[in-house]
Amino acid sequence: MKSDYLKNVFRGLHIVLALIGAGLCVLLVMSKGGHPPGIVLVPIVVVIWLAGHALLWLSRRLSIRGKYLADSRSSAGGKWPVVLILLALISGIVFIFGLFVIVWQVFIENDQLRELVLPLVFWTPISLCFFGFLLRKSWSRILAGGGFIVVAAVLAKQMVESLMRSHQHSGTEWVIAIIVSIVLVLFGLYILRSSRIKAFYS
Repeated sequence: MKSDYLKNVFRGLHIVLALIGAGLCVLLVMSKGGHPPGIVLVPIVVVIWLAGHALLWLSRRLSIRGKYLADSRSSAGGKWPVVLILLALISGIVFIFGLFVIVWQVFIENDQLRELVLPLVFWTPISLCFFGFLLRKSWSRILAGGGFIVVAAVLAKQMVESLMRSHQHSGTEWVIAIIVSIVLVLFGLYILRSSRIKAFYS
C-alpha cells in the first residue's frame, strides 16, 4: 500500500512535468520573432525536461531505499509530513538547476571554479538536504533547520552592518527584514523540534 502511495505520487509528478515540458515546447515553436527565435531553445527545454524525469526516477528509488532503511530501524514514521515534501521538492529543483548552471559555467563559459565559490556554498548544503530527505537521514533535518536559522542570522547581520555604515533604509524595509528573520527562525526551530518530523526519521 505504501509503495503504491509512492508510485502514485511520483506518477503524478511525472505527468505534471510532462505537461509543463510539452507546453513550453509548443509555446516556443509557435512563438514568432525574438532573438534567438524560440524554436532554437526547444532542445534546451527537452534536455532539462528529460533531466527532470531522470531526477524524479532517482528520487523515487531513493525514497524507496529510505523507506526500507526506516523499516529496518523499526521506524514508525509513516507518510511524509507536508513540510518535508515541500522542502524535498524545492531542494530537488535547486539541485538540478544548480547542477546545470555549474556545468554550463565551467564547460561552456569556461569559468574557474573559484568564481563559483559563493553559489556552491548555497547549492551544496541544499543538495545534501535533498538526498538526506529522500533517504530519511536525520542529519538532513538538522542541516535544513539550522540552515534557515543561519540565513536569518546573516540577514540580521547585514541589516546591522548597513545601519552602522549609515545607509538609509525605510521603516518598511526594516519591518520586512525583521518579519522575514523571525519567520525563518521559527520555521527552522519547527523543523528541528517537530515531534512528527522527528518520528518520520527516528
